[in-house]
Parts: sequence; C-alpha cells; structure tokens
Amino acid sequence: MKRIKNKKFVLFLFFLSIASAVVWAWPFSRPGDTSLDTAKAILENGLFSNHYLMEFMMDRISYPIFMAGVFKVFGQNLMIIRIIQVFIYAGLVLLIYKFCQDFFGERTAKLAGFIAAVSYTLASFTGWLYREIIFTTLVFLLVYLLYQAQRREKNIWFVLAGLVFGLAVLTNSIIQFFLFIIIANFLFLNRGGIKKVIPQLALFFMAVLSIISPFIISNYLNFKVSPFPFGAREGLVIYMRVEKMKAIEGKYLSHFIGNATGDFIAQKLFDDYDPNEARLGWQNREEWKKMIYQEGRDVKEVDRELTEKSIREIFKHPVQFLKMSSIDFLKYNTPMVPDVRMQHMFAEPGSHPEFSDFTKIAIILSIRFIYLIFAILIIYAIVRNIKNWPKIGWPVLIIVYFNLIFSNLHAIARYSLPIYPFYIIFLALGVLIIWDKLIKEKSR
Repeated sequence: MKRIKNKKFVLFLFFLSIASAVVWAWPFSRPGDTSLDTAKAILENGLFSNHYLMEFMMDRISYPIFMAGVFKVFGQNLMIIRIIQVFIYAGLVLLIYKFCQDFFGERTAKLAGFIAAVSYTLASFTGWLYREIIFTTLVFLLVYLLYQAQRREKNIWFVLAGLVFGLAVLTNSIIQFFLFIIIANFLFLNRGGIKKVIPQLALFFMAVLSIISPFIISNYLNFKVSPFPFGAREGLVIYMRVEKMKAIEGKYLSHFIGNATGDFIAQKLFDDYDPNEARLGWQNREEWKKMIYQEGRDVKEVDRELTEKSIREIFKHPVQFLKMSSIDFLKYNTPMVPDVRMQHMFAEPGSHPEFSDFTKIAIILSIRFIYLIFAILIIYAIVRNIKNWPKIGWPVLIIVYFNLIFSNLHAIARYSLPIYPFYIIFLALGVLIIWDKLIKEKSR
C-alpha cells in the first residue's frame, strides 16, 4: 500500500512540476545567449573545429552541444529545447524527492519535493535558453552520486560521480575547484582506510579526465591554450571586480542597503546611489575589449597580465575586497520573482505609478522578509544537523563553495540556481523541526 501511495505522489510531483514550468516559465521565456551561435557553429564546422566560438565557449561547451544535438534531431526549433528542459526540471524534482527519501526520510522528501515542484526560481529557467537548468541538474546529480559513493563504497559510484563532475565542469567551469573539496571530504569521511579510498578517488579523477580531456586537447591543438584550470576570461572577471570594489569605497552603506533591500529603497535614502557602480565593472571591461579587439593581443596573455595586476590591488586593499564580497553575497542570494529582477523592483522612473512609495516599499520588504525567514530556517536546519556530517556534508559543502566563489568574483541572482535544491531541502528540514517542536509543546 505504501509503495502504491508513493508512486501516486511521484506522479503528482511529476505533473505538478510540468504545470509549474508552463505557468512560470513560458510566459517569461528568455532568448538564448552565445550558446545558440555556438550550437550552430558546431553543426556547421564540427565539435572540435577551430571556429573562434569554440575557444570562447570551451569552459561552458556542454550546453551548446546539447542544443546542437536537439537541432540535429528536430531541426532548429527552440520550442523543443524548452520542452526538453521542462522534462529535465521534472526529473530534477523527482531526484530531489528520491534524494531526501534516501537520506532524510519520507516527510522531508514530500515537503522538499512539493516546494521544488512549485518553485518559481527553479521552474522559470526551463523557458530560458541558458545553461542554468542543465547545470543545476548536473550539480544535484553529482551530490546524489557522491552520497552513494560514500555510503556504498563501490567503485562504480566513484566512476559515475566522476563522469557527471566532468559534464558539470564542461557546463560551467566555476565548479572545477570543487574537485579538491571532494577529495578532502572523502579522506575525512573514509571508513575503509586510505588504501581503499585513494584508488577510488583515482577512478573518480580518471572518469573526470575521460570527459574533459578531448576538449582540452582540441583547444590546445586549435588555439594553443587550455580552458582549464580557471576558464576563459578569468583576468577580466577579477579586473572588473577591482573596479567595483574601488567604486563603492566611501559608499559602502548605500550599496549594502541597496543590495539588502533593493535599489528603490536605496534611491530614497541616498541621493548619490548608483547601482551600476557595484554591478559589473564597466570601464575595465571596455579596457579589456580594447586590448583584445583593437590592439589584437592574445587573450591568455591579457588575462594573465590583468590577473596579476588585480591580485596586487586586492592585497593592497583587502578591506575593500571584503566589503565588495559582502555586496556580491547579497546579490547572489537576492530573491527571484516573476518577470522582474528583485534588485530593481520599482527602481525605474515611472514604474507602477498606481502604487504609492509606501506601498512599493511594503511589497519589497514583505518579499525580502519572507526570504529572510526561509534563510533562518535553512541555517537552523544546518546547525541542528551539523554534528551529523556524513548526512549533511555534501549539500553544505556545495552551498558554501558556490557562495564563496561567486561572492569573491562576480555574482548575480541567476548564478545561485544550482544551490537552490539544497536550500529547499534544508528549508523543508527546518520547517519540520519547528513543526515537531510546536506539536510537542501542544501535547504537554
């Protein structure tokens, strides 16, 4: 009976997630970025060609490969890609349910699965021709396989985890340094002794190489550079970071409030508030473009030069760097709401004149307050379970890793999508812990 009931709930989650994607994603679909042009280049020139986009996109190549594969079978139909992404999202929801069922119990599985199935944040990206929903699914699958490798201690799980990690690296190279955390955590957790876990980690590493090495070799043969370690344009990213941290000096409070509550409130409190100062690093970006496109300098040489220059500036001004990191942490964890960036809600002149300023502020703070409650419940669940590291270790490590990486480089809310499934799991745990406490108090 229980098995039939669970099957019914699985079907419920599956169809609920598809309905959620239709409601949240398709009305707000976004066009593709360079991935679409790269997919067309793959079809025309081959996967390992010397087309300039292959060098430019090599550290995120798997999404264009996915698009090219769809185009090859169905023709250049963007709707088919969106439909496939809806089913990938539905699969992710079911995997979240299965993961929680295996490691956190049926109640947590049902609640986390339901939240994931109605989550605007996850569902909305099925309508975007971006890599996010694919990358999020790969990251979650990686964690699931790492848990299986930890629990079962079988070689096959290490190999499967390595293959998925390799695909994740080719989808977004930002995850590549998580390799060292994987090694460290297995050494910390290992029960079978170092002699057993080292060969298994070697299998994991060889599986990773089997996925990424063809692309490393191709990039080197065609362009005399390697996309790993780091990735393309790492110097540009750090160089823009330096510009931002200098721009907010003396204006930290306004930018902190602006990113904690939104641009609209900061504009009301500070006359000189300019959100663009902490957004991208516009001048340094233009300088990079000039060096590459006008002066014709080698990309890797420019990146190396800018990286060294930027690191010197960061060491000269560590407090400024940390201030900017706190701003980017807020950017990274900004709530995502339908058809508008939460950061910019009501900030454009003349936006929603039918609302008073008081009403606009009330709406913004209400949404932020709900997310603050979510954050408190997530942190509470982690703290309550932190002693059971084998149980919660991998999700915590992923959450910390992504927050640290993006907070110290460049962050926007979209980049946080891969850790939302883990936020949802800990939110479900936190809600159930509080619920159980309330029930116990009532029964006394």
